[in-house]
Amino acid sequence: MKFLSDIFRVANLCHIDAVFQAWPSSYQSRIPRRLRMPEPFDPNYLDEPEAFSVGRFIFKIIKISALLLIWAFFTYILVQNATKPDKKSVVTVLPNETVLRRLSEPHDATRITLKGSIDLRKHNSKTKDKPYVGVRVEWRDSELNTTFWRSDMWIIYLLKQSNDFTTAAKTFQISKVHNAKAVISLEGRNEEPVSLLLVVSAYPLITKNGVIYAALLLIGLYILIVFELTDRTFAALMMATTGIAILTALGSRPTLETIISWIDFETLLLLLGMMILVAIMSETGVFDWMAVVAYRISKGNPWPMILLLCSITAFVSCILDNVTMLLLMAPIAIRLCEAMAVQTPLVLMAVVMYSNIGGTLTPVGDPPNVIIATNTEVVAKGVDFLTFTIHMLPGVLMAAATGYGVLYLTMRKSLFKLDDRQIELAAERENSRRRSSADITARAEEMRGRQKGRQFLKPVDNYFQTLAHLEAHHRIEDKTLLIKCLITLVFVVLCFLFHSLPFMPGATLGWVAILAAFLLLIMAKMNDIEAILDQVEWSALLFLAALFVLTEAVDQLGFIRWLCDCTVKVIMSVDEEHQTTVAILIIIWMSAVLSAFVGNVPVTTMLLRLNIELHRNEDISIPLTPLVWALSYGACFGGNGTLIGASANIIAAAIANQYGYRISFVQFFIYGFPMMLVTISLATVYLLIAHSLFAWHKT
Repeated sequence: MKFLSDIFRVANLCHIDAVFQAWPSSYQSRIPRRLRMPEPFDPNYLDEPEAFSVGRFIFKIIKISALLLIWAFFTYILVQNATKPDKKSVVTVLPNETVLRRLSEPHDATRITLKGSIDLRKHNSKTKDKPYVGVRVEWRDSELNTTFWRSDMWIIYLLKQSNDFTTAAKTFQISKVHNAKAVISLEGRNEEPVSLLLVVSAYPLITKNGVIYAALLLIGLYILIVFELTDRTFAALMMATTGIAILTALGSRPTLETIISWIDFETLLLLLGMMILVAIMSETGVFDWMAVVAYRISKGNPWPMILLLCSITAFVSCILDNVTMLLLMAPIAIRLCEAMAVQTPLVLMAVVMYSNIGGTLTPVGDPPNVIIATNTEVVAKGVDFLTFTIHMLPGVLMAAATGYGVLYLTMRKSLFKLDDRQIELAAERENSRRRSSADITARAEEMRGRQKGRQFLKPVDNYFQTLAHLEAHHRIEDKTLLIKCLITLVFVVLCFLFHSLPFMPGATLGWVAILAAFLLLIMAKMNDIEAILDQVEWSALLFLAALFVLTEAVDQLGFIRWLCDCTVKVIMSVDEEHQTTVAILIIIWMSAVLSAFVGNVPVTTMLLRLNIELHRNEDISIPLTPLVWALSYGACFGGNGTLIGASANIIAAAIANQYGYRISFVQFFIYGFPMMLVTISLATVYLLIAHSLFAWHKT
């Protein structure tokens, strides 16, 4: 697929070229050309002719026909239905008076949105002196004096500070009354006049089948991605457009401005900035040097090597985006596996699992955390970079420590069972080493002569020869650029930490990442900006943008509201003192299971809305921050459950395939799902102790 080709053009960086020289046998072997790293300026390296197959031909016809049907559906709907603009007006509500606004062309429902100094916090029945505006929809006579029918009152509490500007919305179902006029009644219970922006939608989305349509959209996205019927970015775009078409068919077509407002650009800015930082840092060779250090410390022993490789990946993923980090670490991990003669797919799966575990620690380490930490509701609760990291640290440390045991128990019997392809590569590598240069051989003999008599770890066979190869071809190439990168990273971390301080309110995560990217570009004197931008995963950013639109469409169809109602029923079935405990259990395990089988990015965007709705619900008393931590643990750790659980998993499998290895859905599930169960269980215990037993969120 073209998506895979885009990934490996990004992965073909200068620092990886040195790996080619360290083990030339891996690239001058009998592996088919379509499985090797592409040569420069060879855009058709995946376009080799395949043998004709009737079954494959029929499958392609069915796939194209299905995609064309989807395209024809949303094309017809979008072309035939124009956008129906909402009516906007400013309403001034005087103290203890009622304001009426007519509803032209009333239908069976209307959606009223109010914007102004609105207090969205929950209030109990004891609140008496709180100013509010009561909103109703009524049917009155032509003189607007007699009321024939009225809806229940919608209470809008007001803030005393007029500078705050928030939004509240509600859909009213209207019972038709003949020979009457429909009006909106705004009854003031406030001490001072208040002005509100009134937005009326005459065609709100009211459908009992919306949840079914939303479920079909999610299932369709899952099928397209799991069975690789098309590129995942294209699949997300298709489903997002189909969701807009369904909304249009139901009479609620969003405007282009509305669709753009659904995209969380703060998240995209953060990922873009961090990708640029990693792309420039890769030019220094620091990641290659870290792999050599790990090989030297482990003396070439497989299990210590895996531990160090996973630890390095987890640590760096805390600071840098784990998806971009995996693009750099995966090729090096593959080469080290060939040197140790261990099963490469298993080690690569271990590395990607720890990239997800390490990325859980900070708001910038994993895409789900980026989505959570940049949400305005979450930020309003005081969740900044430092607070997020402190609350996630205990669970991440427990998961990282226990994960090594899980890897050993699940992989110990199969780690050294090599398939024929890897045995062939190992044999060719040995032949290449016997033809190694005199300098490398001399360096190997020098290290062997300086070896101490007794060591904690005994070096494996060919350890010194392999280490000499690695040192010769894996070193820090540009120390000056590395210093500049470290200065930029210090700036990023300090801004993330100081964001909560009063004098830096504008240092949001997205803007800090972009400003840091500009700083590094200036200091590094990058004359060829296109070379850096070519290494940005634009398809991943577009994939996230499409998911934001799809998630909003699913929300408009009522799926999240239905999910919230089901969750509220379960929570209300227990005593109030246990509601937070039940909510934490539901959110962490629901997000983990859904993330494993749907993907943690769309699940995070959906369940974050669910968390906010649970917090706002007046029938229960649930704090928001414990739900945020539960969602973060569930989405990030749950991404280890299956191959499609996280973006890093998909990229790892694609890189493995490019190097001649294969990671299947079943194989990843066998090793990843136990890791998910263990880490989620540990995170659950930690959250229950911290927030149910000790109520950390109240301190």
